[in-house]
Amino acid sequence: MTYTRTPTTTETAITLEAAKLHCRVDGNEEDVPITGLIIAASNEIEAQADIALLSQTITTTTDQGPGNCIRLPVGPVAADAVATVELIEQDGTATPITSGYWLEGGRYPRLHFTTTPGGRLRITYPAGYGDTHEAIPADLAHGIADQVARMYDERGGVYDKAPALSPHTARVIARHRRVAL
Repeated sequence: MTYTRTPTTTETAITLEAAKLHCRVDGNEEDVPITGLIIAASNEIEAQADIALLSQTITTTTDQGPGNCIRLPVGPVAADAVATVELIEQDGTATPITSGYWLEGGRYPRLHFTTTPGGRLRITYPAGYGDTHEAIPADLAHGIADQVARMYDERGGVYDKAPALSPHTARVIARHRRVAL
């Protein structure tokens, strides 16, 4: 299963002011680098936990597996969200599937089929906590701020290795990550 994320908002997951406060930075000389660190920390958390912090459109391509249910790769998904499904033909063309499935929202979304469509599918659905930083759970927002502070403190190649996740951020990710067999 492969997927792409398309952001639907230009806002950052935490405000610049919150990040600067957490990093104990006054003034605005560091605004551009700290904004970059907010984006990097948010991307890292999203990738590690398979979540969408802010609203995004997720497009995934997969082969229909056994059974009539596909676990979608990124959550959360609103309970009233709608997915679009296309069958990808051998020649690469896509045929819309307009019925015979329903989207189960929540932190770990699933697409249920009433019949097995068979073949390669392209599924597009909305994911994320919301359009603004206020919608993001507090522990995730604090994890982002903590990771920004760690990357800010370790900037400039002071250490031999790339900055690792802060211990707090790693714990937050572990709470939100899907566990699967």
